[in-house]
Amino acid sequence: MKITFKILLTPLLVILPGLSYGQGYISSDYMPASTLKDDAGNKYGSGDLLILSGRYTLPFSVRHNEKGQVTAWSATLNCSYGILNNKGPAKELNPDNILNSSLNISHIRPLSDRWSIIASLGAGVYASPSEIMIKSVLANGAVVFVYKLRNNLDLGIGGGLTNSYGIPMILPMIYFSWRNTGKYELKVDMSSGIKISAATWLNKKFKVELTAIEMDGMSAVMSIDGKSKIYSTVSMKSYISPSFYISKKTSIYLGIGGNWIRSAKISDRSFKGFIENFKEDDGSCNFGTSLRFTAGFRCGF
Repeated sequence: MKITFKILLTPLLVILPGLSYGQGYISSDYMPASTLKDDAGNKYGSGDLLILSGRYTLPFSVRHNEKGQVTAWSATLNCSYGILNNKGPAKELNPDNILNSSLNISHIRPLSDRWSIIASLGAGVYASPSEIMIKSVLANGAVVFVYKLRNNLDLGIGGGLTNSYGIPMILPMIYFSWRNTGKYELKVDMSSGIKISAATWLNKKFKVELTAIEMDGMSAVMSIDGKSKIYSTVSMKSYISPSFYISKKTSIYLGIGGNWIRSAKISDRSFKGFIENFKEDDGSCNFGTSLRFTAGFRCGF
């Protein structure tokens, strides 16, 4: 699957918050400098990236029926701040700072013994802090129908709403969540992004997680020569992360690994700009492979 398709989905990654109510995190990620190149191998300077992010999900109402199925309403606040330190032509092709902040209201309810529905609606600011304007406010929403194939396997399909390209558009969404508990905890999650990981407890306080693949990204609405554009960057990473649990639901963690892909793309905010992302030569550039360092704090209530 082309990385540009992931760029298209970047504004949708925050619209289906996990259903771990009353939980949140604060984290920082740092990717050291690497060279920016286009598909032909031409170099455009270099740059590093620091991302400060946080998320909190607040439950309004959580009820279980006699079968243990959940009906719930919740609000999720997401905030990410990216600091891009670029040199050479890369400084002209990338913003210096990116703010992504959104608020979503989500609802889940059972439809039958196997089927449930997850719906979410919200909006947020996606911009460089110095360029925030009314066009920087992007709406997002989704409706996904989820089928419980097994106790540990959920499959779903639906549609996601975004106006990232200037007009309201509905894009297809796939929901996939599989987990296996025991001495080794295995997890494949495509509910709010993409993550494939394995974890094990060393003792009651220490847990080690190995993430094979995880993708995240940021977007910013920009004005270039009087035209509305959208900048997108998507990263794919692998890392190992030990966690120390202060209590049952509170932990601090560190992480180190590799950042394999960090794309940089500016598109027109139009339907034509959307279609051009599917072309083989779409004008995107990529930063080279680099290390990635992570530190953070998780809490639950």
